[in-house]
Amino acid sequence: MRKRFMKLSVLLLVATFVVSGFSFRKESKSSSIFTSEIEGELAYVPFAYEVDMNPQQNIPFVGKSYLGFCEDLGFSESSGNYNAVNRLGYMGKYQFGRSALNWVGIYNKSQFLNSPLLQEKAFEALISKNKWVLKDYITKFNGQVIDGIRITESGLIAAAHLGGAGNVMKFLESNGEDVFADANNVPITRYMKEFAHYDLTSILPDNNAKATL
Repeated sequence: MRKRFMKLSVLLLVATFVVSGFSFRKESKSSSIFTSEIEGELAYVPFAYEVDMNPQQNIPFVGKSYLGFCEDLGFSESSGNYNAVNRLGYMGKYQFGRSALNWVGIYNKSQFLNSPLLQEKAFEALISKNKWVLKDYITKFNGQVIDGIRITESGLIAAAHLGGAGNVMKFLESNGEDVFADANNVPITRYMKEFAHYDLTSILPDNNAKATL
């Protein structure tokens, strides 16, 4: 009887060791990237290829394309933040004022702020309208150097976005003497330089352009 009790005790100890050993190996494989911080939430465990994130993978090269123009100007205006509203009330990724919004057919500020697609449509419409307003100036001055700045279509459109097409006309007509600066003291000449040589040929001049979803 005593021998049987000892055998049972040994078997129990062995079983306990085996179970604890398996438990330890399982725990050692855990990692914070595979678990949720919320207790009880079902965590998704990614495959190896999903964890291997290459920062150079699947990132399109936009360069001086229209998309590049949108991204670069949007970053300059608001760091690309669709929800941005500055102290003067300018809104969205491209910092539209009320008059610019109305000009492209938008009267609901809340809808505009909550729709990245509408903001992109509004920017496209604004480019199209500014192209129409400035079409004769673009034809006449494109490629010229005024006050050390080479004039390009995209540079003029960017400057019009900052200070309005009228102030771009004044700059060109005055041969660089009349330089408008916005409320942050940013001159339109800076945008003429920074956003020169982008390809905006995909956007046609249209004075009736409107932003619609």
